Amino acid sequence: MKLYVYDHCPFCVRSRMIFGLKDVACEIITLPNNDEETPTRLIGKKMLPVLVTESNEAIGESMDIVIYIDEAYGASVLTVPDNSAIEAWMEEAIKLIYPLAIPRWASSDFEEFRQDVARQYFVNKKEAVFGSFSCLLEHTEIMVTEINEKLAVLELLFSQQERDTGHFSLTDIRLFPLLRSLSIVKGVHWPSRVNAWRREMAVRSQVNLNDDIAI
Repeated sequence: MKLYVYDHCPFCVRSRMIFGLKDVACEIITLPNNDEETPTRLIGKKMLPVLVTESNEAIGESMDIVIYIDEAYGASVLTVPDNSAIEAWMEEAIKLIYPLAIPRWASSDFEEFRQDVARQYFVNKKEAVFGSFSCLLEHTEIMVTEINEKLAVLELLFSQQERDTGHFSLTDIRLFPLLRSLSIVKGVHWPSRVNAWRREMAVRSQVNLNDDIAI
């Protein structure tokens, strides 16, 4: 199998996680961010992740990839029900996480940005949606304060939840990539339960955090 991804991309992280959680072998291929031809050839549009299965089928939605691997390879590990409170938390937190993470991704040494033209492609696309990166960076202090307050709320939600080691929910698959995205931001305060969980998930899923390159 081949999984085409960008390193920074939270949707790609979702798909990478299931291979780590289930210890299923897969070749991970990082595409330049400006490569429109490869994903368009595989699924008809410029979007990652894309999984090419052992039967040469191309699957292009992150959660479809997750469910396919969980169902097709051994016993399911996604046996825990979704957590509606954490799902609601994510809907609000994402409004801060992306504006914080995206301009930092653009100046980081991810493989998909190694070529200048690929980095500029990303900047042009994302600034058209989120506005000037320099303006976003100017609001860092305000946004970090707000996300730290939201992480304190997430800590309370974690304290109310019993966790079943070795079994996960689709909420977990959606949450970890957001926290991983946030890990590239300096000044974030990680409450103890949230911090322990994200570090454990990084090990179990074999997807690194970005604390060491935080900006």
